[in-house]
Amino acid sequence: MDLSRRGVLAAGAVALAGCADLEEQADRRLSSSGGHPLSGTTSVAIYDRSESDHDLQALSTEAFDFWEANAPTYAGFETTFLFGADDLDLEVIFLNDGSELQGCADHATDDILGCAPLLQADHDPSFPVTIEVVVDDRPFGDVRVTLKHELGHALGLGHDDDPAYVMSNDIEDRLPEYEARIAVRDAFEEAWRTRNAATETYNEAVSRWDSGDPPAAESTFEAAADTYRDIAIHADEAETAARAFESMPRRDTVDREELSQYVDQLRAWADTAAEQAELMATAAAAADSGDRQTARDRQREAQDIGETLKSKPFPSPAAVAVAIGLMR
Repeated sequence: MDLSRRGVLAAGAVALAGCADLEEQADRRLSSSGGHPLSGTTSVAIYDRSESDHDLQALSTEAFDFWEANAPTYAGFETTFLFGADDLDLEVIFLNDGSELQGCADHATDDILGCAPLLQADHDPSFPVTIEVVVDDRPFGDVRVTLKHELGHALGLGHDDDPAYVMSNDIEDRLPEYEARIAVRDAFEEAWRTRNAATETYNEAVSRWDSGDPPAAESTFEAAADTYRDIAIHADEAETAARAFESMPRRDTVDREELSQYVDQLRAWADTAAEQAELMATAAAAADSGDRQTARDRQREAQDIGETLKSKPFPSPAAVAVAIGLMR
């Protein structure tokens, strides 16, 4: 299904079908193959009421493509999702937070991330059937999982039905080793924050060096070096958490090779940055003792390493989240 070709992502008020249209659609649905209200061809519209930067068009395409391919196996009937039709059978509404949910407003809490009716073959729903999905600041992959899950409900599947990795109410079934993924993501986020803190300290040391205060510069460069080394601690944390991915089901949901490269990049960057800071600390100590030649030599070496550091990659938390399946 090509969402960009067959329809567009819409925003604003939801377009509701008229009463005659609803009756016509209900009659057509109940007489269609399989008898389910959404069997056969299902006309769909998507409404974005969120403030998300996610590509919700791509996200929706993946979710609908999944069910077009898998509905016969799990729901027991075929369905084709069509965008741009006049008579609307199904609408998906993306929201900012759970307080905006309408379909399950009586049960809405911070833990409720989506809402959809559980439709069965003998049901006679009002059209369009509404699915609501909370986007908030959730990763792309989480939102996609929620949409797939809610679509499954609309197709008649409950929390105990297969596929468990989509329909289960347990996040561990839907995204194996979810807690390990979060631990890996958190470790890389801490590494990112540590790098920023160390760089602030390093820049402060440079200011003290430039102002002619070698003793203060030396201690501050040493502090920066120590903080840069802490990045390796977070790399170790990520590597330890990632061991859970080796034996989990659906291992293809994590790019373990890419993740391993990111861990190695953290360590390489941290070692190089710490070496630069240590050389500057040595230069400051030499300057304080009057050994200007050594001070100049160590400063030059530190500058060369600084140029090398510019070309060394430092993985962003967003890139890591993609590798571990939390974002697209």
